[in-house]
Amino acid sequence: MHTPRQIELIEAAIALTSSEGIQKLTMRNIATHVGISEAAVYRHFDNKQDLLKAVLGYLDALLFPLLSDLVKTQDPPQSALTNFLNQLFTLIEQNKAFTLMVFSEETFNVEPSLKGDLLALLEANLALLAKFFANTASTGRCRSDISAHQLAIITFGAIRLSVSHWHLNGNDRTLSDVTQQLGQTFTTLFSLT
Repeated sequence: MHTPRQIELIEAAIALTSSEGIQKLTMRNIATHVGISEAAVYRHFDNKQDLLKAVLGYLDALLFPLLSDLVKTQDPPQSALTNFLNQLFTLIEQNKAFTLMVFSEETFNVEPSLKGDLLALLEANLALLAKFFANTASTGRCRSDISAHQLAIITFGAIRLSVSHWHLNGNDRTLSDVTQQLGQTFTTLFSLT
């Protein structure tokens, strides 16, 4: 659990990275961004790597409940997946800087020691989404001729492309605009009933 100051520093790191790039992510720049001394940043995080690990944990804490709820829901699969997309896209719209961190593993390539952490986060999220598809397929409400893992990869790929397209277009419309269309596409492709 992070303190309010740590959350402020994590959010500053996310904002700074998304606007200036990972090269500008320094403890000094974070301190300036927040309006505190550099020494104060070091009281909360030992170094940049420690801060980036906290960023990954923070992002995971935002995403995990959405995926966990998807796996546990008793709603029909097509509405469950559409609700998940709506919640995810709302989260992204409310945290635009967060988008670049989530969908840009290049951010973490600067810190090779974090690749394992990022991969673990990705695999955990894929596993939860795959569990949703496996559960749905086991009840005959989803196609089973494609593995649940592959359905999860296809879903994340489409989400990532939709978010990248939205971001590159300058967030000119809401992601909610694509929720129903993407949900309907998944329903058709995956034979969700």
